[in-house]
Amino acid sequence: MLLNFARLIVRRRRAVVAVYALLFLLGAFGMLNSRINYDMLSYLPGDLDSVKGLSIVDEEFGLGNTAQILIYDASDPAVDALTDRLREIEGVKAVSWASDMGPITEPVEFRDEVIAENYYAEGATIVQVSFDESGNTPLVKSAMTEIREVITDFDAHLTGAQQLELEEVMDRDQVRFAVAALVLVTIVLLLTLPSIVVPVVFVLAILVAVVINLGVSYYIGQEVSYITGVIVFALQFAVTMDYALFLYHRFEEERMPGDEEEAMAIAVASTFKSILAAAVTTIAGFLALVVMKLGFGLDMGVTLARGVLITLIAIITLLPGLLLFALPLIDRISHRVPRFDFSRLGRLIARHAGAVTIVGLLLFVPAIWGYSQITLTYDLNRSLPDDLPSTLAAERVAEAFGRAETVFVVLEDTGTSVDLERLYDRLGGVDGVTRVFGYGSLVDPRIPVEFIPAEAREAFYAEGYTYVTLVVSYDMKDPELSPMLDEVRAVAAAEWPGVTHVTGQAVLMDDMERVSQGDAERINLISIAAIFVIVAIAFRSLSLPVALLAIIQLAILANQSFEALTSGDLIFVSSLAIGAIQLGATVDYAILITTRYEEELARTRDRVEAITVAVGESSQSILVSAATMFAATIALAVMSSVGIISSLTMLIARGAIVSFFVVIVFLPAVLVVGQPIFERTSLGWPRHTKKGD
Repeated sequence: MLLNFARLIVRRRRAVVAVYALLFLLGAFGMLNSRINYDMLSYLPGDLDSVKGLSIVDEEFGLGNTAQILIYDASDPAVDALTDRLREIEGVKAVSWASDMGPITEPVEFRDEVIAENYYAEGATIVQVSFDESGNTPLVKSAMTEIREVITDFDAHLTGAQQLELEEVMDRDQVRFAVAALVLVTIVLLLTLPSIVVPVVFVLAILVAVVINLGVSYYIGQEVSYITGVIVFALQFAVTMDYALFLYHRFEEERMPGDEEEAMAIAVASTFKSILAAAVTTIAGFLALVVMKLGFGLDMGVTLARGVLITLIAIITLLPGLLLFALPLIDRISHRVPRFDFSRLGRLIARHAGAVTIVGLLLFVPAIWGYSQITLTYDLNRSLPDDLPSTLAAERVAEAFGRAETVFVVLEDTGTSVDLERLYDRLGGVDGVTRVFGYGSLVDPRIPVEFIPAEAREAFYAEGYTYVTLVVSYDMKDPELSPMLDEVRAVAAAEWPGVTHVTGQAVLMDDMERVSQGDAERINLISIAAIFVIVAIAFRSLSLPVALLAIIQLAILANQSFEALTSGDLIFVSSLAIGAIQLGATVDYAILITTRYEEELARTRDRVEAITVAVGESSQSILVSAATMFAATIALAVMSSVGIISSLTMLIARGAIVSFFVVIVFLPAVLVVGQPIFERTSLGWPRHTKKGD
C-alpha cells in the first residue's frame, strides 16, 4: 500500500509540485501578515494577581501601556504646547504633565513639592503618555511612531517604545539571519553531498515547509512570539534535514539506469518508517514545551512540532518530484566530497568499553556541578540590545529622577480618606520604597470633591478603583526586590478595607520567576517520559531507552554547564527550552547508532564487530546532521543582538556538537557493556555468541 502511494506521488509529481507552489504562496502571505508578539510578559497566566491588576490600570487608567518623554532645556509653555500636540495623536488615551495639577505660570520653586519632584529634575521635565490599546497593536505602533516624529524638535528621550524598536531590529535582521543560515547549511551539504544541485533541492523543499508552517499561524489566528518565529525557521531546517538525506541516499542505492521513477518510489516506501520514527521522537520532545506555565511554551512547542510534521509530509511528497526534475543537473554537476572513517574509533571504544563507560559516568559529576552553578536571570530588559533608544532613555530617567522601578498598588474604592493616608504612611515605610504617589499626595482627601479639578480626580479614580504609585530603588537584579514586593502586598491587604492588586513591570517579572519555577524539571521529565515510551516500543526494550536517554542527558547537562565557564548567567527562557529541544533534536543520533548496532549484531553475533560497523557507517550521517544543526543556528547566535535569541541559539548550536561527540564516544561503549542487560530486558534483541572478547 505504501509503495503504491509512493508510485502515485512520483507519477503525479507535476501536480504535487503545483499544489505545493500554491501552498507556498498562501504560506508566504500568511507569514508576512501574521501577528508577532514582542511582549514576553503577555504570556503570564491570566489568573495572577499582578495580571489582574495590570488589566485594571490599563483599562481604567491607561497605565498598563505607557511611555515617558524626558525633555531637556525646554520652557514650560513649549512643553505644554507639546502635550497638546501629543493628545491629538490617534491612539493616545491621555497625556499627564505638571499642568494637570495646576497652572504652570508660577516658577517651579513655588509649586507644590510633590508636583515639582515628580515632574521636574535638574534641567529636565517628564511627560507621561498612555494609550488606548496594548503595545502590540497597529494603532499603538502608529501612535508611537508619530510621537517620535513630534519630539524631534526637542532634546528628548522616549521610553516605553521597546516593543516597536525590537520589532524594527528584528525586521532588519531577519533577512540577514535567514540568508546566513541558508548559506551555512548549504555549505555543510556541499561538503557532504557529491552534487551542488542536491543541497539546493533540499533547501528548497524544506524552505517550502517552513513558509507553510509559519503561514499556518496566520490562518488559525495564532499570535507567534518573535523568538518562536526566528527559532522555528532555523530549527525546522536543522532537525529535518536528515529526512531528506535518508531519502536521497536510499534513492541512490536503488537507482538503476532508465528506472529512476521506480527507484524513487521504493526509496520513499523504504525510508518512510525510519523518517517517521525520527519525526515522532522529535515531535514528542518539542511538544513537551507546552506544559510550560508561561504561554510562550505552548506557542513554541506547537509551532516547532507542527513544522516537523509539515516537513515530514513535504519530504515524502514534494522532494521526490524535485529530485527527479533536477536529476539531469545532478548527474551533470558533481564533485568529490571528503569521507571520514570512524570505524577505527568504534573498534577502539569497543575494546575499552568498560573504561570509556566509567569515564562517561564520571563526567556526570562536573556536568551536574556546572549546571548547578548557572544563575538564571529573569530580567527581560537585559536581553534587549544595549543600543535601543528606549533602553538608553530609561537610564536617563533613572539618573534624573532616581527611579529604578515603578510599582502600582490598585485599590478597590471602598476605603476612607483616613484609610488612604494610613496606607500611604505604611507603604512609605517599606524598605526600598523611595516615594509614594497618588491622589492623596496631590490633593487633601478631606477637601470636598466639587472643589477638586475633574481632571485631577479622574486621573486617580475610575469605575470603582483607585491606585497608588510606588517608586522603588531596587531593580530586577536586586535580591531584595521580591521580599519587598511581598511586604507591599501584605501592607496593602492589611491596611485597605477592600480588594488590592500589586502590579507593574517589576512585579510581572518577579511573578514570571515564581511561575516558571519547576518548569524546566517538568518539561524535561515529560519529554524524557514521552521519548522513553517511543524508544521502548521501537526497540521492544525497557533498558535501551534508559541507556539512550542517559547519554543525551549527559550531553544536555554538559552543554548547559559551559555557561558556568563564561558569565554564569543564563536567560531563563533558554534554560526552559533547551532540554526539550536538544533531546528531541539529537536523540535521533543515538537511535541511528543503536539501530545499526542491532542489525549488525543480528548478522555477526559479535558485539565488537557490530559496534565497529555501526559507528563507522552511522557516524557520517550523524556528523552531517549535527553540522547542519550547528550551521542553521550559529549565525543567529553570533549575529543577533537580542539576548534571548543569541543565548538559545548558541545553546542549540553547541548542543548539536556536544551531542555528536557524546553519542559517538560513549554510546558505543554503553551498548557493548550493557549487551547482557539488553538481551535479558528486550524482546528479540540479538544475542552475542562469540567467545573470547
